Amino acid sequence: MAIKVMNFKMLIFSGIMTALVGMVLGLVVNHISQWESRKSLAIITGSTLGFVIGIGYEAVQQYKRNETNF
Repeated sequence: MAIKVMNFKMLIFSGIMTALVGMVLGLVVNHISQWESRKSLAIITGSTLGFVIGIGYEAVQQYKRNETNF
């Protein structure tokens, strides 16, 4: 049984792109709630969650692709 290695460049790229989307969503939520004092918290939280979700999603997709190739 061969072990396939994840494409880390694709994982990081997916994480960064999703972090940008999360940052924008954090800004939208901050604008709707009108709490200007928590703007940095909304940006950091949205970016972090987006990065983690993006990497997780891409890892699952790569795992599915590798599993079907066996």
